[in-house]
Formats: sequence, C-alpha cells, structure tokens
Amino acid sequence: MGLKEFAFHILELIAALAGSYYYLKTKSEKIRPFVWYLWVVVCVETLGMYGFLLQYNYDNEIFIWIKNSVFCYNRWLYNLYELASIVLFGIFYWRVIDDNLSKKVVRFSSTAYVIFSILYFIFSDDFFIKSIPYNFLLATIIVFLFVMLYYRQVLNSDRIMLFYKSPIFYISSGLLLWYLGVAPLFIFDGYFYEVNQNFVEFRSLYLLIANILLYSCYTFGFLYTLQFKKQ
Repeated sequence: MGLKEFAFHILELIAALAGSYYYLKTKSEKIRPFVWYLWVVVCVETLGMYGFLLQYNYDNEIFIWIKNSVFCYNRWLYNLYELASIVLFGIFYWRVIDDNLSKKVVRFSSTAYVIFSILYFIFSDDFFIKSIPYNFLLATIIVFLFVMLYYRQVLNSDRIMLFYKSPIFYISSGLLLWYLGVAPLFIFDGYFYEVNQNFVEFRSLYLLIANILLYSCYTFGFLYTLQFKKQ
C-alpha cells in the first residue's frame, strides 16, 4: 500500500472520529446511522488491505489457506460493504425525512436493493468474484433519490434558512456530488481492465481527489455545525 492510500485511510478515520464526536456531543439519533456507516468504511478498508499481503509468499498455514481459497480476492468483502452502505443510507434518510410517503419510498428502495442483491448472489455464485451488474449505477440512482427527497423536505420547510447549520446538508451534498461525479468514470471501467495505463493513472488520481473531497466534506460538516448545537 502506497503513501497516498495510507493518507486516504487516515482521512476516513478522521471523518469517523469527527462523526462520533458530533454524536457524543449532540446525541442525535438521526446522525447515528451515518456514523455507523463511517466506521463500517474504516473497518472494511482496513480489513480489505489483506489483499496486499497476499501478493507475497509467506510460509504460514493460514496465509496459504486464504491464498488458495475463495477469500483470495477481497471482492466478497466489498460486496458486503456495498450492501451495508445502502442499508445504512436507507436508515439514515428514513430518520431524517419526516414525510410518510417519502419514508415509504426510502424503505422500498433499500429493501428492493437488498432483496435483488441477495437473490443475484444466490443464483449466480458470483459473490466472491464480482459485484452485481450495474451495481454502481443502481447505488447512484438510490442515493440521488434519497438526497432529492431530503432537499425537497428542506425546501418545503422553514429550515431552508438554517440549512448550513445541519451536518445532514453537508453529508447529502457530499454524497450527491461524489456519486454523480464518479459514476461516469465507472462507465469506462472496461478500459481499466484492458490495462490502459493512461486510464489507470487517470482513474486512480480522479478517485483519490474525489474521495479526499468527500471525506473532507463529512469532517467539515460535523465540526463546523457542532458550534450551532452548542449555542
């Protein structure tokens, strides 16, 4: 793992710590599911680094067993992560949104995604080797829907004048911009697997910048808005 990847993991940890600090100070039940999500990210990214170790040939029974098993690739871990992300996003926005119809839309979208994912992996046997088809596109549509429902609620309430005092606004804006900004990149993922070196380098740099901006947005949202809660 390079220095850039290590620095990014530190940024993820800072965002999770900032979210935890905000929750401990405010006891906001609306924020708690998203704090859970941030810690899931930290745990998955940390555990997922075992893939780097498998590049070496250590003389250890457990190491050899993992390297010769279905766990030799960490795709299974990220399939679980993608499933958990949508579930936690659904819980988060279900708590944030007040309108009953919108709550039902959030619940239905999350449940449908989970059911579709489970059925796909049951019947395809692809759980350990690849994600569900068009997974990122599905996730982008779901997140876009959740954020739009939240924006609609803010616009239709008197909270529109105080939007900048809520970390939910910064979380939602960061999520929306990240998914919409990164989605086109995954459309051309075929070039990545074709080992087009220029695209590999561009993709890596683009994702790094996008992720840095995303987790910086989370951290800023938690720490900046905490002052208004104290007041």
